[in-house]
Order: sequence, then structure tokens, then C-alpha cells
Amino acid sequence: MKQRRKNILLGAGLVLVMLLSIVAYSRYTQRQIHHESTQNLLSTYGQVSKTFTMFVQRNWNILEIWSDDLAQLAEETNTEVKWRRYVNEKANWQYSEVALFNADDQFWTVSGRRGDAPHMQSALEEVYTMDGPIVTSYISSKGVRKVMFAQQIEPVTMDSVTYTSMAICYDNSVLENMLGGLAYEGQSDCYIVRSNGNIVLSTEPKSEIPEQMTNLFDYLEANVKADQPYFDEMRKNLPLQYKGSVSYTFNRKRYYMVYQPVGVKDWAIIGIVPTNVMDAGMRQVQMFTIALLVVLSLMILGGIGKIFYDKEKTRKEKAEAERIELQRRKELTEQMFHGMARIVDRFVVCDLENDRYEYHERRRKEMYPTEGSYLDLLSWLSRQYVILTDGENTKLVQMLAPENLRAKLKEEKDSIKFEYATRDRKSFLMMTVVPVGWQNGRLTQIIMISQDMSGQHILQELANTDGLTGLLNKRYFDAVTRALVHQEQAFVLFYLDLDRFKSVNDTYGHEVGDKLLQAVAKRLQSCIRNQDYAFRMGGDEFALLTIGAMSPEEARRKVEFICKTVAAPYHVAGSLLTIGTSCGFALYPEEGTDTDKITRLADQRMYKHKQKNHALQDHGS
Repeated sequence: MKQRRKNILLGAGLVLVMLLSIVAYSRYTQRQIHHESTQNLLSTYGQVSKTFTMFVQRNWNILEIWSDDLAQLAEETNTEVKWRRYVNEKANWQYSEVALFNADDQFWTVSGRRGDAPHMQSALEEVYTMDGPIVTSYISSKGVRKVMFAQQIEPVTMDSVTYTSMAICYDNSVLENMLGGLAYEGQSDCYIVRSNGNIVLSTEPKSEIPEQMTNLFDYLEANVKADQPYFDEMRKNLPLQYKGSVSYTFNRKRYYMVYQPVGVKDWAIIGIVPTNVMDAGMRQVQMFTIALLVVLSLMILGGIGKIFYDKEKTRKEKAEAERIELQRRKELTEQMFHGMARIVDRFVVCDLENDRYEYHERRRKEMYPTEGSYLDLLSWLSRQYVILTDGENTKLVQMLAPENLRAKLKEEKDSIKFEYATRDRKSFLMMTVVPVGWQNGRLTQIIMISQDMSGQHILQELANTDGLTGLLNKRYFDAVTRALVHQEQAFVLFYLDLDRFKSVNDTYGHEVGDKLLQAVAKRLQSCIRNQDYAFRMGGDEFALLTIGAMSPEEARRKVEFICKTVAAPYHVAGSLLTIGTSCGFALYPEEGTDTDKITRLADQRMYKHKQKNHALQDHGS
């Protein structure tokens, strides 16, 4: 149940992470699309701005030149004829009309038209109220939008009418082409505005913004839903001649608006384009990518769900198999208990998980309580018994510790077998440990089977020990050294040969010599620990084998101690006897990796020691 809840939470977490990732990706790409689109717009309208600036400067230059010409024409007699020569310039300048005006809205054009122009009243008022040349627009009498460049001039009288301003007019189509009104599929609006938002010029509106207005900013602020901080920033930036962008929504339609100075007075160019015109392709890519991410996420979630389902199915199947296996093992264990009761001396069923044991004795009186704490049982066994396995320096409490058992008993077929004895060596036993209980692959229950081996051990000891001294014999020496080398267990071999023993044997007889050898054997045993070995190799040659690593200096001190111990006087059969010993050592594995080399090296050093002892005796004599 806990695992299922964990899987559900994990799946929900993955769904949340994927959703948040998709949202984050969507917002990131949205920002990138906005940035790329506005930068492209700024670049486009930057080029338009340069073209417009050149166009304005050109027309103002024309007005300046022609106003100077007017002063000269006024002095000539045939003024009208000479004036009309500028009609020929129309093909070069592409204007629709050049005209003279006065404050009464009277006009005279180079094409020969003259009269009143009340429809131009507001445009002409701007000429006489502004200081310097102007650019403005108006609707002609034929309903056509015109763009007019005008400035005041020195009064010129023609046909008894005095004119005080001069203008060059263009069809709005010229401005449309120049300001990019046909760009972006003909759906863009372009305005030339002053820094306060007052409109100087505009193309025919393509968006939903009406044509008749005075201030673009006031209209937008009152009618559209804009990103207000950016809108306020635009109002601050334009007087400072900065550029930037604003997004707004009008009648549920989203627009990009970019602004930048044109380099003429405080004017700025404003470009307005629907967002779907600018970034429809990029948004399609974005939506396709998001859809692909959603599909991939669903596939991943489906895969994870399949994994969880298969895992849960496998877990249930495994749990059922374990239940069946446990039932089978329980039945086998019960049968085994009944069978073991007839053939083994004693056995202990141990619960490692709950620190409990049950003890069953079949041969003698009970050795310890029939049930109790498993760890207490180990402590009691460690105080009463020692392990006899060759080369091992392990206590029972370590051998039977739960963590050691779990490390060595991995499968049902595994087992641990070792020989152990009471500390006084009066009883010898063989213990076999087998696993019988598991939980989720973890060993939980064992059986320790104990068999009395005292009879077999006596026979084996007779075969492995020296009959005179009771020390281990050469046969057992070979077996022990082979076992230690096989286990790669470090040890030190001390090889001894008695000095002056032959003279004792010759002087006092073999019976005294045998008793002396027995006394030497006891002293040699006092030089080693319980886990070490003492051997009689034959005649008056002995060997000591200590378990564990030792430095050469420590080995030399050990040699001195052994020689000193052996050299102490002996009281044998009423006589005080004194002998010596020569001793050599070899370190495994530092000085050799096989038993023959180690034995040979120790023997060589013993022989050198004997030569040294003989030289000292000869010198003393």
C-alpha cells in the first residue's frame, strides 16, 4: 500500500514537473517571439524613418530653393510664364502639385489652377502658427488624402492676389509606399507623431484605429488595454529620443506598437502591426513544439505508468511466490526438525530478526537455557568455547554474529561449518550453520547443529601429534602451512635446532634425553599464544608458527626470547642440565609466497645462527 501511494505521488510529481516545464517553455518562447518580432519591427521602421527623414529634408530644401527663386521671379515682367517652367520639374520630384497660398485660403498652382481652398483651412492655419517649415496632411476637394510640405515666404503678388506661403503636395500613396503602409500584408499602420503624441502624418489606417484623431497616445490610453508600465515608459522615452515597444489589445485583437525618433524636430515614427501578422509562423512552430512536448510527456508518463504497473504486478507475483515458498520451507523445516531430533546431538533454532533462540538437546543434560536472547547465547558460547579452524583468529561471537551470517549465507545451499572446543580442550564439537528463513531476501532464521567430535578428535590428534612431546608433528605442519598460504594468512615461522642435546643424550641416556625434550616442548608452548602452533619436526628440531604479520625487528626480538627461554637450566632426574638452541625465522608473505621457500629460508637462518653459536663456543674454549 505504501509503495502504491509512493508511486502515485511520484507520478503526480512527474505530471506537475512536465506541466510546469511546458508552461515555462511556453512563457519563454512567448518572450522570445515578442523580442524577435519587436526587434524586426524596429529594424523595419528604422529604415522607413531614414527614408522619411531624407524625404522631408529634400522637400524642405526644394521649398527653400524655390522661395529664393520667387524673389527673383517677382522682378520679371512675364512672371506667370516663367513660374510655369517649374511644372517641368514634376516628373523629377513626383509631386502632385506646387501651390502658393495666403491666409484667406486662396491658392494658385503651377498647373494654372486658382481659387479658394476652404478644405485646407486647418492645414494652412498650421503654416501660419508654426515657426518654420511644416509637414501636414489634408483631404482634397475630391476626397483624396494629400501630404503637404509648406513654409511661409516673402509676399508674392500674382494677378493682383498676394500669396504668403508656398507648398508642395503629394498623393498619400507616395507616403504609403515610403512609410511601409503596404508592408506586412497591408495590415500595418504608420504614424509620424510629436513627442506628446500629436499626429503629424499618418497612412490610411489598416487597423481598427479611426482616422480622425489629434493625439494617438490619448486615444490609445482611453480605448485599448495596454501593458501600462511600457506605455508610460513610451511617453517618457519619446521626449528623450529613445526607442522601444508596447503591446496592447484592442477589440480582442493583439497588436505590436514600436516607436523610435526620426531625427526631425521631436518627431517619432510609430508602427502598429497585428501580432498574428508578425509572428503567426513562429507561433505555429511554438504550438507544434508544445503539442510535441505534450505528446512526448504523455508517452513518458505512459511508459512510467507501464513500468509501475509491471513492477507492481511483479511485486505481487513475487510476494505470492515467497508466500508459497515460505509455506514450503515451513513444512520442510518441520519435517527436518523431526528428522534431526533422531540423528544430531543438539540443535538451536535462531531468530535473527527478533533476537531469540530455541535450544534442543538430545544426548546429554542441557548445556544452556532452552530459550532466550540470541546475542546472550553468543556471549555465553564465546566464554565457554574457542574455534579450532586452521588459520582462523576468530571468536565464536564474531563467527555467529548476524551481520557475518548474512554476509556468508546468501543462498539456501550455503552453510558454515567449523570445529570448536571447550577452553580446557576436554570436549571437541563440530557446528554446522544453515539458513532456513528469509524475508524480502534478508536472512532471518538459522539452525545451528552441533555434533560431539571428541572421539574422532582423539584419533585425529594421535595422527597429527608427536607421541613423545605432545606437540604437533611434521605432517600437521605441512597441512597448516598449506592452509595458511591458501588463505593468504600472514604468519611467521621460527625454526629451531637444540645445541648440546647430543652430549646430554650420550652422558645421561635416552630416558633423560626424552624427559628433556618434553621439558623443552612445554617451554616452547609458553612462547606462543592460543592461536599459534608448536611442532616437533623430528629429533631435536622444532618449529613455532605465529599467526599475523610481524616486522623483521619484532621477529629478531622473538628469536632472542625463544633462545633465552630454552637456554634456562632444566632439573631432570635429579640433574641440572643446560642446553642452547639455534633459531631462524621467515616472514610470510613478505619473504616468500610458498611454504617451501619460507621453510628453506627459516632453516638457512637457523643454520647461520648455529654456526655463530659454535664460533662463540670455540672462542670461549
